[in-house]
Amino acid sequence: MALAGESAPAKQAFQTAASYANDVGLLAEEVDSATGEPIGNFPQAFSHIGLINAARAIRDTTQPPTG
Repeated sequence: MALAGESAPAKQAFQTAASYANDVGLLAEEVDSATGEPIGNFPQAFSHIGLINAARAIRDTTQPPTG
C-alpha cells in the first residue's frame, strides 16, 4: 500500500499487524479472526521480515530523504 502511494492505509494496516504480537513480541502464523488469539507456529523470520519491509516502505514514502 505504501509503495502504491496509500500511506495512511498502509500505516493503519501496519499498526493492526503489529498489534497481533504476543507478550514477548512474537507473531503467529495465523490469528483467530473471532478472538484475535494467535494460533499456529511462530515462524519469526518470515513475519518479521515482512513487518520490517512494510515499516521501511512506509518510512520511505512519508519522510523526505536525508543525506
